[in-house]
Parts: sequence; structure tokens; C-alpha cells
Amino acid sequence: MTGEKLKEFMRRLAVEGYNCALDASGAGTIHGDGQEHVTINEDGEILFKPENRRLAYEVRDIRDEVDEYMTEFMKAVPDPEHTPGSKRADTRTLMLYNGCELAGRHMPDGVVDFVTWVRARGDRHMGHYFTDYTAAKQDFAVRAGLINRDRLFSETELAVIRSNLSDFLTIDGGDNMTGEQEDAIKDVISKINNVVAPEIREQAQEAEEQGYEPEQEL
Repeated sequence: MTGEKLKEFMRRLAVEGYNCALDASGAGTIHGDGQEHVTINEDGEILFKPENRRLAYEVRDIRDEVDEYMTEFMKAVPDPEHTPGSKRADTRTLMLYNGCELAGRHMPDGVVDFVTWVRARGDRHMGHYFTDYTAAKQDFAVRAGLINRDRLFSETELAVIRSNLSDFLTIDGGDNMTGEQEDAIKDVISKINNVVAPEIREQAQEAEEQGYEPEQEL
């Protein structure tokens, strides 16, 4: 990762509270809390010790997200009203569907944020503004009619569902359900864990690994 992508990656890391020392090729070290750290080589591989697995996954997720939206931003046609060096944001369309638009904005201070609009007669209306790319994509999908808002669950709602399903397994399970029903409930809990409690998956994965090298690659 180099150039504008690298700048945005480093900005995002700083916003998330990480300290990084990366050279022009994107190689270097990223520090989390305390002694936690991972290294990235010139090929973009993240190297980490098992105790720093959580940090490695967080850095990977930020890197992959930055790579996704910056790739689309750099391919998109620049806003004709923007001129390099001006105080106007460089606004570019990332997605356009069913009269709705998701745009990325490169602000004069270097910040990248996102907006969803309704497009009508060539104009943009009713903007929703985001600093979070995932939230912007979800809002775009809802506004464009790609998904039904009523079918979305917040992390809090998912946590409530997970808690009640877990209680049902331990308290009301046993003879009152078939093996297929129990497996189906466990599958739902596992999927929710991947969203609201990814550390559970990571801890289980760590427990299964034996004879790992002092430093792993992601």
C-alpha cells in the first residue's frame, strides 16, 4: 500500500488510536496499547505474535476497508466543480443505484468521509453524512432499496438475541429439542458471535492451534 492509500491508512490508524511508523512502501510497525505491536512488510503481510492476534486482526480490517474505498475513489471521476488545492472537498461517486448515490469526499484537511444522497433531475438531495464507511454502505443499501431496513439488527439487538438463545440452550434445552434444532441454534449464535463478539472466535481459534511459530503471518 503506497501513495494516497497509505496516507489514508495511516490517518485511519491514528484516528483509531494506534501509533504507526511506516515508510513510503507501507512497511513498518504499528503499536496498540502497551507493548502490543505488529509489523507489516513491503508485500502488505502482517506479522504478529500470538498474543497480539487481536491487534493484527484490527489492523487488517482497517487496511482492507481503506483499500476498498480508496480503490473506488481513485477510479471514480472527480467532481467537475473541484479544483486541486481549493477549499472544496473532492467529491466522487462510489456507487449509484436506483436514484441513490454513495459518494466519498476527500476534504481539504485530508479527512475522507462519506455521503449518501437521493438523486433527482441531476441534483443531490437529503444527504446523510458518515465517517464510517460500513455505516455509509448500509445506509446506501437501504436507501437504494437493496435491503429492507426492518431486516437489519443493531449489535445491541443481536446481543439480546444471542443471550436469549444461549439461555434457551442451557435452561430449556436437553430433552425438549432435537439435535437438528440444537445445531440450528448453535449456528445462529456462532454467526452472531462473528459480529458482536469476534474475540470468542479468535480465542477458540487460538486454543486449537498447537506448535505455532513465535511470529505468525496474516
